[in-house]
Amino acid sequence: MTLTRDHLRRLVQVAHASDMGFVELVGLAELDPAEAFKGVTLRGLDLRNQDLAGFDFTGARLIECVLDGADLSRAAGIDAAVLAGAIMTQTTRLPFWASGRSPSWAKSWGRDTNGPWVTFRVPGTEIAQRMRWCPPGTFMMGSPEDEPGRYEDESPRHEVTLARGFWMFETACTKVLWEAVMGAPPSRRGDPTFPVTEISWDDARAFAERLNSALPGLGIGLPSEAQWEYACRAGTVTAYSFGDSITKDQVCFGSQGPIEVGTLPPNAWGLHEMHGNVWEWCEDVWHDDYQGAPLDGTARVQSDAARRVVQGGSWLFEARLARAACRYRYDPAYRSDGIGFRCARGHTASDENQAEPVALAKGR
Repeated sequence: MTLTRDHLRRLVQVAHASDMGFVELVGLAELDPAEAFKGVTLRGLDLRNQDLAGFDFTGARLIECVLDGADLSRAAGIDAAVLAGAIMTQTTRLPFWASGRSPSWAKSWGRDTNGPWVTFRVPGTEIAQRMRWCPPGTFMMGSPEDEPGRYEDESPRHEVTLARGFWMFETACTKVLWEAVMGAPPSRRGDPTFPVTEISWDDARAFAERLNSALPGLGIGLPSEAQWEYACRAGTVTAYSFGDSITKDQVCFGSQGPIEVGTLPPNAWGLHEMHGNVWEWCEDVWHDDYQGAPLDGTARVQSDAARRVVQGGSWLFEARLARAACRYRYDPAYRSDGIGFRCARGHTASDENQAEPVALAKGR
């Protein structure tokens, strides 16, 4: 390319524009922010208080770039690798949705010390439900042979890889949420913020179907057995997400009844009462062990058996049944004051609206 007088003029302007911000310099150099920075390494740039809307940093590296007060919320291609070497503070505004746009069903969203969260609202009401992000990953499903209190149906312990993350209700479904969706009060009334009980597997499936019809694109359902245990463990390998033993300050077990949802400390991913309080239905048909179980986290539904899996233990039973690996089974029409459910979203690779949050380094 032949340098014209205009090219030389712009080069001189950029070279002497030290008091201009990065975005102004990009404009002055007539660079296309949606194309010019893909796959490049930017080192030591002062990006403080810059609005980077329209920039695409896919595959880029921001090494030692100062991002105090920078707004990357509308920039594309931002992920943990891009930001690994950047200098950020709480004033740095980061994007949330990996797609760059929020799904139509999302009411609000954000991040806290437990990771990303999103809420939806039941149409025609003010009732909202928060969901927590369970990132993709690999874990050992089932219990090791030396775990105290284990059952043989938790064998063989095996590696499961969930290639895609998923959203899960932060708490078990409450009575008030049930009534808002189903249009009728639960069979066992009481404090609306307590978990709804006396819910069969069939009931829980009907709840998800009705809510999905009311909120197109939401796409929730019962979690697979693997998804449930993965979410319960939240990266841990101990009998409980709190360690190899628990107290009643952490888990509701051996009690007089269930407790209000969100009362006890959450696990590392922000999920409350995954241990104890109420058994929670899973999508899977019951099998007596894990021989032949899927290794990708999908539900196991091929069986002549009718019974369905529950996990988590309940307020009524001993701590042993609240272990992350513990599983039991009931007929899909069975109801009990010790059984409830929570839903998950993001079941299949064919979901065109995954609504995934941007993957960031832990703590950001």
